[in-house]
Amino acid sequence: MTQSTVAALLAHPTLGLTLAAGPADNRPIRQAAGVHTLADLEHAPESSLAVVIEAGTSTAGYAIDVALRHAAGRDLAAVVFPRPQHLSLTAQHIANRAHLPVLCADPAQDGTNLLLRLDRHLRGGAADALSRAQAAIRACHEAASGPDGIPGVLAAAGAAVGYRLDLVEAPPVDAHAAGAIVVGEQQVAHIAAAIDDDAGQVALPAIAAIVSRLRHAEIQRRLAPAMTRAEVIVQLLLSERAQLGTLTEQAYGVGLPVQRTHLAVWLRVDQPGGEAHSLARQRLLLQAAELTAMQVLNARPGMWHVANLSGNLLVVHTDQTAGADLYRRTRREVQALVATLTRDGHLVVTAGLGTPQPGADGLRQSVAEARVAADSAAIRGKTGTIADTDPTGLRRILADVYSSPLTRNLLTDMLAPLDALGPERARTGVETLAAYLDGQCSPKRTARALHLHPNAVTYRLRWITAALAIDFDDADSRFAYHLACRIRLLDKAND
Repeated sequence: MTQSTVAALLAHPTLGLTLAAGPADNRPIRQAAGVHTLADLEHAPESSLAVVIEAGTSTAGYAIDVALRHAAGRDLAAVVFPRPQHLSLTAQHIANRAHLPVLCADPAQDGTNLLLRLDRHLRGGAADALSRAQAAIRACHEAASGPDGIPGVLAAAGAAVGYRLDLVEAPPVDAHAAGAIVVGEQQVAHIAAAIDDDAGQVALPAIAAIVSRLRHAEIQRRLAPAMTRAEVIVQLLLSERAQLGTLTEQAYGVGLPVQRTHLAVWLRVDQPGGEAHSLARQRLLLQAAELTAMQVLNARPGMWHVANLSGNLLVVHTDQTAGADLYRRTRREVQALVATLTRDGHLVVTAGLGTPQPGADGLRQSVAEARVAADSAAIRGKTGTIADTDPTGLRRILADVYSSPLTRNLLTDMLAPLDALGPERARTGVETLAAYLDGQCSPKRTARALHLHPNAVTYRLRWITAALAIDFDDADSRFAYHLACRIRLLDKAND
């Protein structure tokens, strides 16, 4: 148990003590001791809290001066008067120079009763701390449903525990701090206590949990319109073209100006070193990253949308302007967002940027470009980077394919016979076929690319050809399967 201090006594909500002179420091108090008169102070036990039981308001000033000199020589923890005292300048000077706290009960109390209360408080510190902690937690629960929100909760808890509790809008220095405010899995703020005592240590985790819940609800209310617009964007991306008209009307209804220019960013969120983790863990990481992204971008100029799509984060910047200016502003904000998401080293974020495109079709195109850019960077081992879209090359073509669910489904069906052989064999077959077509159907080039013996490549091609019934002499067939393999390898990077 932490020993009580003069500062803690002054902060206690029910003892009613005030500081008349000397410092309100954190020196420990060994015990409470009663002295009948001022003259008895020279016999008070060292390091004790000396209560002058029979001191009255009419005590002569010179008598207090002499008594404080004697008390200073005894190295007392503090001197306590049961009634308010007007100390002379000399007495104040003596107390300050000797670093001797002089306390008064305000309002006036019976000296004997005050001594008993202080003694009970000092001897039963653990029980008192637990009582104040329980009172603070009860006060929190009651205030949480009130109209004052987080400030009301902290005020009620502070009144019960006996000192101020303040919300600091920054994560705590210690990641395991009891007062951390956590939204999702992200530490966004912390509670600072004016005094560090047993009551606060017991109550602070519960208080922080209640404040965390209120902060999460507050964020949800504030970001609700943006979340609704993000849901419509996801529907626009996943729907067939025939549904775009209806969805565009819905977008206007929720305040999403589809006719403006959109620039998409695809964010792959992974753990460092490619660590394996469960789907539940990945979902929590993604939810925390999504909430952080919404908070960061919601405070930035322009209209931003954040959505969770296919196990990744999609960010869309919608603006009236187009071209290089929109691209530069978006890239700058994305760099700041990635820095925030990866600040604690628990995440690796690979970002891909699309190009500014107008309208619903442009939105789909920009998202497809961003996804291909991010996935291509991941496949090439360039994780943790911000990849730009190649405006004229192969990735642009693949992005067009990505933007059409129907085309993706057709290419997936082409590789279905390999999928029927099992996941591992399908993966080997797609990688081998892609390398073979990349190498212009040369087993030697394929062997070099895959670090295999040519005979191993020939063996693989034999069962791949049998499964797919592919005609390598037909240019259209080669092109279609080459495209299907490239799409599959990009999809594989999302697993």
